Amino acid sequence: MTSTEPPVATVALATIRRSLPRTSSFVDTRSLVFWAGGAVTLLGLLTWMPLVLSRLHAHPATGVLSGIAWLLYGFVFMVILYRMELFERRSPVTVLGALAWGAFAAPGLAAIAAPAMHDLVTATLPLNDAWVSSFAAPLVEEPLKWLGIVALALIPGARLRSTADGLFYGAVVGLGFQVSESFLYTAVISADGTAGTVFAMVLLRGVVGGLWNHPTFSAISGAGVGYFFNASASVWRRWAVLLGTLGLAIAVHGFFNTPLVNASPWVSSVIKGIPVLLMFLIVLRWAHLRERRTFAGLAAQVVPDELVSPAHFRLLASRRARREVRRDAKRVAGRPAVRALTFLQGAQLSLLTATHEDGWGSPRTIELSEDVRALQDELGVVYSDALGSPYGPGLPRADAPQSSRVVQRWAADTKSRIETEGLRKVARSARDTALARIPRKRRKGDKS
Repeated sequence: MTSTEPPVATVALATIRRSLPRTSSFVDTRSLVFWAGGAVTLLGLLTWMPLVLSRLHAHPATGVLSGIAWLLYGFVFMVILYRMELFERRSPVTVLGALAWGAFAAPGLAAIAAPAMHDLVTATLPLNDAWVSSFAAPLVEEPLKWLGIVALALIPGARLRSTADGLFYGAVVGLGFQVSESFLYTAVISADGTAGTVFAMVLLRGVVGGLWNHPTFSAISGAGVGYFFNASASVWRRWAVLLGTLGLAIAVHGFFNTPLVNASPWVSSVIKGIPVLLMFLIVLRWAHLRERRTFAGLAAQVVPDELVSPAHFRLLASRRARREVRRDAKRVAGRPAVRALTFLQGAQLSLLTATHEDGWGSPRTIELSEDVRALQDELGVVYSDALGSPYGPGLPRADAPQSSRVVQRWAADTKSRIETEGLRKVARSARDTALARIPRKRRKGDKS
């Protein structure tokens, strides 16, 4: 950026000042955190790989089958995580880095620290071994996975800019841990040499238990990391959320490990897992609402209206809204309009993402702004050929009356409050506010 170019600007400024990204991913050779994280991952790999190789050597057939099954499971789970994203598509290189921390660094260090923690809990709490393990494992594993998310937040190129980013990378770290750990468990239990045991373990720990396992635990603590580094709240509140979500992850992990339900592993997994899943869904909803409000603020206050206005964002704010707009475009102008509108929606979301990550005026936002304008022109041509007018679904008229920024912000705040507090509470608050402005005599019916 030259001295004549305007400085970048953004909304939802983080309380903690951080450098603008220097790289397209977390691979940043100028970051000490990057090198420290790489060294710890290498240490974990050197500690963990002998355990993996010993399982493969002892039971080569079922060991290889376990490895293939869990790698396929991890790939499918990763696709599902990407589909859950509302707006952003994170860097594949950064995602691989998070997976490596979860698969090698965290389990490798846990293999060293877990015995010591087990002895400490045994000496502190007079419990049997099953209960000791349920407490000791989360106290080691969750903080180690959490450190990987914190490391990403400290590397500018990782672009961990929201609560939703922290939740996503927490789930990725947890997925790497689950695949690595589950492979060892499966290889040991399937020592009988049958493929049925391997697939039963994948079904139990992956398909059924995967909904309330390590990805879920780490996603909860990761959301707290994203909030801590990006929310403009007080320092006490940010620390409370950071440590509270980590404590919640440890608690739900420990609860899932406890021998509370003396039934079959399948029944026990479901009964103890459903409360964990409900807790995760609450955190997921909270993260998505914060992300939606951030992007709505970018559309209203930072990105020019001709590129992404508040009216545009209302058509982009959810997958359902985007599908409905494309459906309308297909009805009025056919498949060419759907194709052009799909590309335009992707470019507008990419522009909002780049503004969120790098700031308005950065090279990425300048390039993406040109892409949005070109795609708007292309969609306008499609509508002109089909309708005789360059305007249609997803492309509002340039001369359409626009509400004031005050009204737009009021409408967005009201909608957000309804989503978070509920319609009844917002309506009651509006009623109380209106009554407070009416003179007491008039409220009592006195006409004088």
